[in-house]
Amino acid sequence: MKAEIIAVGSELLLGEIANTNAQYLSEWLATCGIDVHYHTVVGDNRERMVEVVTRAQERAELIVITGGLGPTEDDLTKEVVADLLGRTLHVDQPAYDRIEAFLKTRGRMMTENEKKQALVIDQADVLTNQAGLAPGMSVHTADHQYILLPGVPREMKRIIADHFDHLLGKETIKSRTLRFFGIGESALNDQLADLIRTARNPSVAPYAELAEVRLRLTAKALDEQVALGMLDTLEQQILAEVGSHFYGYGETSLPEVVLDRCRKAGLTLSAAESLTGGAFASGLTDIQGASDVFRGSAVVYSDTAKVNVLGVPQTLLDEETAVSRDVAVAMAEGARKLYQTDLAIALTGEAGPTSNSGRAVGTVYCALAHSGGTEVRELTYPAFDRGMIRLRSVKDAYFMLIQNISLTDEIGKR
Repeated sequence: MKAEIIAVGSELLLGEIANTNAQYLSEWLATCGIDVHYHTVVGDNRERMVEVVTRAQERAELIVITGGLGPTEDDLTKEVVADLLGRTLHVDQPAYDRIEAFLKTRGRMMTENEKKQALVIDQADVLTNQAGLAPGMSVHTADHQYILLPGVPREMKRIIADHFDHLLGKETIKSRTLRFFGIGESALNDQLADLIRTARNPSVAPYAELAEVRLRLTAKALDEQVALGMLDTLEQQILAEVGSHFYGYGETSLPEVVLDRCRKAGLTLSAAESLTGGAFASGLTDIQGASDVFRGSAVVYSDTAKVNVLGVPQTLLDEETAVSRDVAVAMAEGARKLYQTDLAIALTGEAGPTSNSGRAVGTVYCALAHSGGTEVRELTYPAFDRGMIRLRSVKDAYFMLIQNISLTDEIGKR
């Protein structure tokens, strides 16, 4: 089944707001096993809307339209669709009653414009809007299905959640998202080229994120357990190829996985940050409940702070500079002692735009101290973006923790 998404609103064309609805709808339709072939944006103009919907009828069976259901004169979506289908509009009484009750709470009377929101297309399935006033609609013809949704994102999402399990047929559609770090989208595609090219059911769809990659797996079957089994098999094939870069599922994040694994292993964590300036700690403390694992971070941006707070020897800084393996080790061990934790991570490096240590911009050392010793990695990033160097450093530090904790779940006792 081919689908087209049409977003209505001149404010979208003017760049006043982003078209986040199209992204959300595409992801939703993908979980329904429906291919979106086109995204279209059109302003609040009847002639152009007729042109856009007419073109969509020629190239898609499912047409999803967001926006243009409100009370103003330039909200034209339902009128345009009704005219194209040769149908009329009528007042949906439950929608009318809902609007009227809302207005009474505001001490207002119903106006003709507000009444317009209760109009629906004849023979449409009315989709109650529990997050707003204008209902959505699902309209079937011999060749097409039209889904009309409000343009306000929270209203659109609520209608989808309340009224759609999946769109067509009796198939169960199950999706699973796998998250990867430390491998680029092109490299992951290269290693999984055969699977991605040949997989149809279940399907594989890669998505690049900031310094990460995720794979969405989608399976369709008549039975839920069969669909889940198909996903399990495909996941095992993927992890056999790129499992060393896998860290989690769904919408989880690297710091969430760090906290979860530390919590399950009964480990506490601290940090010492130079170039990242507290960003590592911030990512953890953004998560509720982090305090049961994370004890604190020493932001030691200057050499003096490294000496006074963490006990890094001045002679070491003089001999090797702050951007060195040995200083990273001393920082991690100093933080572990300072906060009395099982684990401590340290980050020091050159984020640019110029170097103060003589090391190349983009050189970073990440050290992990635990009871069995201290491990250190030298990381190298492209030198053109200070912000990206800092971000990648933090994410690499999270991933280093994840990799080490997953080895034994007893790293602090080695």
